[in-house]
Amino acid sequence: MTVTDTLNVTVTPPPGGQILHQSARATIIWGDCRDPEVIAQAPDWYGLLATDPPYGIAYNSNRSQRFTEIPGDDGTVDWPGVLAKWVGPEGTFNGGLAPSRHVYVFGYTPTDLTGPLRLGGTADLVWDKVDLGSGNLTAAWSPSHERITFGVHVKRASDRQKGAGNLSARLRRGSILRYQRPGRGSARHSNEKPVPLMAELIESSTVMGDLVVDPCAGSGSTGVAAVLEGRRAFLVEINRANAELAVQRVKAAEHIADLIDAT
Repeated sequence: MTVTDTLNVTVTPPPGGQILHQSARATIIWGDCRDPEVIAQAPDWYGLLATDPPYGIAYNSNRSQRFTEIPGDDGTVDWPGVLAKWVGPEGTFNGGLAPSRHVYVFGYTPTDLTGPLRLGGTADLVWDKVDLGSGNLTAAWSPSHERITFGVHVKRASDRQKGAGNLSARLRRGSILRYQRPGRGSARHSNEKPVPLMAELIESSTVMGDLVVDPCAGSGSTGVAAVLEGRRAFLVEINRANAELAVQRVKAAEHIADLIDAT
């Protein structure tokens, strides 16, 4: 597959996706993260899975009306099952996320993810968004937080039964992560994550040069944070406009990283 011109717009990504950007620091694919040909392009034994898959709630709010509907947010997609293919499904060892490395998944519980993602230790984290969200306008309480499941990927069932990965889950950091979410006027995606939040997660679970994978990349915040933290990024996004926006943002981050390296 070759790098292609981002102006060649099509509504649905082709089988295997389309590489919109590829450099020493980042790869960005316009594609469907459920596509086996797309999954196969992720390098084996990468360092971290950090992603925000659709939650299957599909509600409307003042905020979400500014953006197009998120594909797969109608509750019909088994997203933990999809992510299982990215870390490597049960019975596999050599592919996917490297052993004893970490995952951060927004919106799902450890109960949802422990089996499919073959997790040893897990922890519940909370992203405090600082301000009130619109959310479901029929609800009595306005959401101002979002859950994040942290987990340690342990490939062998026998190792998980022995408690492998539990020690790695006991990170001595606070479980409440307080970062202002992008403002309603400046947000580029309905569920855009602040780069400093993603940078803290990435810095906590990787070392310089590690590859961070986000198969539901949205507008690319994970990729921006990874590049600025001296890591590499592999992003997949099904929405063409969001994928192109991710390319622009990651390229800008790469320019900053290049300037830092040159000093």
